[in-house]
Amino acid sequence: MQRPVLKKRIFRTIQVFASFWVISFLGDPGIAHALSQNPDPLDSLPAFTVVLALFGLGIVGCYLLIWQTRRVYARTFSGMPGLVFRIGKSGKIEFASRHGLDWIGASISDNLRDHILDHDALLDLRREALEAKGDIRVAELQITTRQGDQRWLRVQSAATHPGKADGSIDCIAWDITELVNERNLRRESEDRLAVLETLSNEALFLHDGGQCVDLNSAAERMFGYHRDELLHMNAADIIANATLPLVMANIRSGYDKPYEAIAKRKDGTEFYCEINGRNVQLGDKTLRLTSFTDITDRKLSEDEIRFQANHDALTSLPNRYLFMDRLTYAIQLAKRRRECFALLFIDIDGFKTLNDTYGHSVGDKILSAIADRLTQTLRNVDTVARLGGDEFTIILPGTETPEDAEIVARKLQAALTSTPIEIDGDHPPMMVAASIGIALYPDHGDTKDTLLSAADDAMYAAKKSGRNAYMFATTKR
Repeated sequence: MQRPVLKKRIFRTIQVFASFWVISFLGDPGIAHALSQNPDPLDSLPAFTVVLALFGLGIVGCYLLIWQTRRVYARTFSGMPGLVFRIGKSGKIEFASRHGLDWIGASISDNLRDHILDHDALLDLRREALEAKGDIRVAELQITTRQGDQRWLRVQSAATHPGKADGSIDCIAWDITELVNERNLRRESEDRLAVLETLSNEALFLHDGGQCVDLNSAAERMFGYHRDELLHMNAADIIANATLPLVMANIRSGYDKPYEAIAKRKDGTEFYCEINGRNVQLGDKTLRLTSFTDITDRKLSEDEIRFQANHDALTSLPNRYLFMDRLTYAIQLAKRRRECFALLFIDIDGFKTLNDTYGHSVGDKILSAIADRLTQTLRNVDTVARLGGDEFTIILPGTETPEDAEIVARKLQAALTSTPIEIDGDHPPMMVAASIGIALYPDHGDTKDTLLSAADDAMYAAKKSGRNAYMFATTKR
């Protein structure tokens, strides 16, 4: 299909040649003299015919030249990938490559300008190219093909005559739809990751043997440092000394299972964390990606559950289960060191009557007060436990003689009976006393059961003797 613009150029060329010939013919003195010497037109017909023939050959040659140029021009651009087109001074497309037109399903008509490429967009391309003054400008445009498909084009444009406001703009466009879709998907993925990173409480570190390479924002929040500070730190700066050897060993070995450690913040506070790391290959370098999870709340919950399982709910003293465990340990330690220790079994005198008279709430307050007095009287290495009801037991490590145990028993009696226990405004202060049985390891037993039974029997013997007394076990079981 012949382009309208090329037809117009052919006719303009013919007009120029005709005007040039007429001017040359009329303005040439030789030709005018020849015609004046031969007033009879028939006599000058051969010369005129020659001139007219030469003129016709010139016209045909010019046409062939233009036609050949058009063919070369069209053949050159029609084989190029994408769409090659030219924008005129009015924003109208003067030329478009056939390959590009076929690719987008359009023609050089207004179908291309008004329905495929927005006219305002063409004017913007032209304006930007003129402002570039010969430099190539790049733009991305979204188009709708004749089939209704949405495509993206990357358009490179440049002015054919930089500096001329009425010059044309040559453009070449490629289909970058897949590239744009991929870019949009990547951007969406990055946006999702950014949201997840913001919401995540896990601190992530990418490091090389403990030296920080990259991190997420949660790491800044968890450790209290700015990003620039953390990038210059290593594991020793954020891991407590107590667990640093473990962490470094796991880094060197590539350990990839979760484990617990103690981390430290910028303000010096330490906290329990769960660390999970694995090696990752980035290019030709092996780095390690490590996550930190603050498990302070979990540890507190575990400690609370463990405490509740091993301690009396009313007095917070060790319960029977923990007491038996510590008694077992005391026996093993004394046997290994060939030492002695004392076991005291305490029962509050008259507590059942007091509890029945004033109620369980008063009884609970008395038991709590007794637990406090016993604890304050004993050493940190001693163990005082509540077995249940009004029964308490005490382990005294390092008690070598009966006299040492007797001194402690007297101190305990004094602590319980020296002052009455204050209850509340509705009840008067109450005096309490206790009967204490004492058993020595290994004199009165070398197992936890025999030793506990010996101390229990001694306590009942103290009660029978008149209460508010202490008695030693008599025989080894």
